[in-house]
Amino acid sequence: MGRNKQKNVRNKAQTVAPSTTKSTSSEKIGSALSAVDNLIENENTSMFGAMADKFKSAKSSHDAAGEVQKQKVSASLDDDIQALVGELKKSIEANKKLESENRQSLSRTKQLEESVEGLKNKIESEKKELDKSSKELTVSQKKNSDEKADIANRLSSLKEQELDAESGFAKKHMEMLDKFEGDKEELLDGFHDKKAKLENQIKTLTASKNSLSEDEGNLLNEKLAELSKKETVLAEKEFELEQEKTLNERKLRQSILSSEEAARYKIAMRDEVETEYVHQISTLSNQKENLEQQIKKYGESESQLLSQLSSFNDIGRQFGDSSPQQILDQLSSYKVKVNDLKLQLDEKPSELIETHYKELKKTHEALEQEYKNTQAELKKNKTQLNRNTMSVIDLEETEKRRQCVEKHNELLERHLEQLSSEVDDLTNKQQSKTPFPELVKLDNNNRSSALTETVPNLNEFAIELQHRIAWDQSTGKELFYRLEDIQLFIAGLAMSKLHILQGISGTGKTSLAQAFARSVGAGERTISIQAGWRDKGDLIGHYNAFEKKFYEEKTLLGLYEAQTPKFKDRPYIILLDEMNLSRPEQYFAEFLSFTELSPEKRVLTLITEGLNNAPELFIEGKSIKIPENVWFIGTANHDETTYEFADKTYDRAHVMELPRHKNTFDINKDFDSVTYSFSSLEAAFESASRKHEDKISKLIKAMDESMFSDCLEQDFNVSWGNRLERHLFRFIPVMLECGSDLGFALDHMLATKVLRTGKATGRYDTSLDDITNLFDTLEEFWTSQNFTTKPEKCLLLLKREEKRIKGNG
Repeated sequence: MGRNKQKNVRNKAQTVAPSTTKSTSSEKIGSALSAVDNLIENENTSMFGAMADKFKSAKSSHDAAGEVQKQKVSASLDDDIQALVGELKKSIEANKKLESENRQSLSRTKQLEESVEGLKNKIESEKKELDKSSKELTVSQKKNSDEKADIANRLSSLKEQELDAESGFAKKHMEMLDKFEGDKEELLDGFHDKKAKLENQIKTLTASKNSLSEDEGNLLNEKLAELSKKETVLAEKEFELEQEKTLNERKLRQSILSSEEAARYKIAMRDEVETEYVHQISTLSNQKENLEQQIKKYGESESQLLSQLSSFNDIGRQFGDSSPQQILDQLSSYKVKVNDLKLQLDEKPSELIETHYKELKKTHEALEQEYKNTQAELKKNKTQLNRNTMSVIDLEETEKRRQCVEKHNELLERHLEQLSSEVDDLTNKQQSKTPFPELVKLDNNNRSSALTETVPNLNEFAIELQHRIAWDQSTGKELFYRLEDIQLFIAGLAMSKLHILQGISGTGKTSLAQAFARSVGAGERTISIQAGWRDKGDLIGHYNAFEKKFYEEKTLLGLYEAQTPKFKDRPYIILLDEMNLSRPEQYFAEFLSFTELSPEKRVLTLITEGLNNAPELFIEGKSIKIPENVWFIGTANHDETTYEFADKTYDRAHVMELPRHKNTFDINKDFDSVTYSFSSLEAAFESASRKHEDKISKLIKAMDESMFSDCLEQDFNVSWGNRLERHLFRFIPVMLECGSDLGFALDHMLATKVLRTGKATGRYDTSLDDITNLFDTLEEFWTSQNFTTKPEKCLLLLKREEKRIKGNG
């Protein structure tokens, strides 16, 4: 009913909308007013009355207005009417929906009560019917058992039937078939009766289903489906019985056959009878199980419906005789009252609380003043009481207490002083914590200076060093290096702070640096270069500002240890093992720059701001000096895992290539351990440079004026500058003092600095004539200088280059 009413309202509202688009503004107002009047007649609500009043006032004002005003107002009235109609439709739909839902809920409750009662009655009757069917099934099963026994008796009498088959078999067989036909007719009649009952039940339940809600309808649908299944089973059974009847008729016709056919037919008949009775027994058993399951389902559905009925009865008792509309009206009034009370509550508490707070504040102030007055009076009274009641004994006791308090105060003061001292110690320790703990340890462990000896003349020093390196007394290990390699190594120390030892694996590059440090009592730290190093942080470490700690790497420890009192006058070797696994021009760039600076400018900055508790040798709390007694010695292999050195690295370094085969010699093992001073070694280098300065100057002048120099500059665009001359002034004099030859020393410098691969050789812009010309000018220069040795290293490089060019040509 609510839905139909809602449709009527919707249709009425829709009749207003078209009229508003076709008529004039006056007609629109009139049609809207008539539509609202119709709604008022059908729907007695105050909202529609108010809306009608608005439309009437609008119509009267519209009629009284002039034509110009009517035209101006027409457009706005059209929109207003459309908006009002839309709001009207929404309000009607919302109200009707609520009313419909309330009525549907009440109607559904009543229907549920009626349907539950009807279902209870139907379920009781169905239970009785099912019980009856179960009993009939039991009787049928008993009957089947009797029939089985009868069949057995029949089978036992088959032999007798065979004897009189000639005479009376047909007659007896007819009697047996008549009896079987009668049994079959009885069973068929029983099945027809059951089928009729089930059809009646289906019709009854279908009729009751139309009056129930969706939930009960679903339950009945399930039951109807089960009954339909039963009907289908009975239909199939009926069809089987009809087939059986046809079969029996065919068997009856066959009974008149000959005795041989009768005997075969008798055997077939016996098998069919047995099969048929077994099938009937199985079918009846299945029907019994299905009926029992239906009884169980009906019991469960009855419990659910009773539970729903109980809940609906509880709801009805709670609301009494009130209708749903009355309940909704009560809820609406309660909501209005709650909103009013909330508004009152929001307004009143603040005033009450403020008033109450002021009163409590005044009371508190009064009580506090009263308390102060009372305390003052009490104190005054106590003082007066003490004065009045104090006796000599009290005075003595007071004196004792005072003395005890004084003693106690003295003890407390001492304890306080002790605690203050401990706090100061802890504060000092806290302040003394440094981001460089390992460097502080080096300060503490290396305070005493080492006893050193003076380096002998460089010739003796080279020979002695060859034997000291060859024999390691602590391990018994022997290392054989040629004397010229030792001489080159010593002269390289004088020339540059960076050494590069090249050669294939196993030629003793790392061992030479470590054995030199052991032989002269130098400090040494080995740094294993890792692939992927990019900057100096990978080499020396980095500062973590969050932890306020510097993660010190071994290179930094070596640089700092070299300037502690224990090592500051001893040579110090920092061995960069496999230094070209990463590009030295990246991670070693700052140290390459230091090689060109004067000693006082070689300062390495570690952190940006100075520390108050920095290690002792720090400069301004943030930097350290690169000591003069430190040499960086790097080993290098050249394969697919390494990088080639840049020209600036080769130019700044002393490069040596150790040979694959070494000559053995008799080692002098009588040398005692010794620690040579760095200052004496450096003095020996300076002395050699001064001694042979003129000779080196003449040599450089001769080289500049030679055809060899011109050939290099014109054909190869290669020349030398101040760095090479500076290296010659440091390298060749030391080689001469170590007992080497001037030609051998110059050959090494030209091979490693000028003619090395990548500079004058190993290029793809040179011709065979250029190499031949360079070859000739080199020999000419060598002959002009009267060197006692040939430039073997330079000639070897040029021969390899000549061979390479010929091979490519």
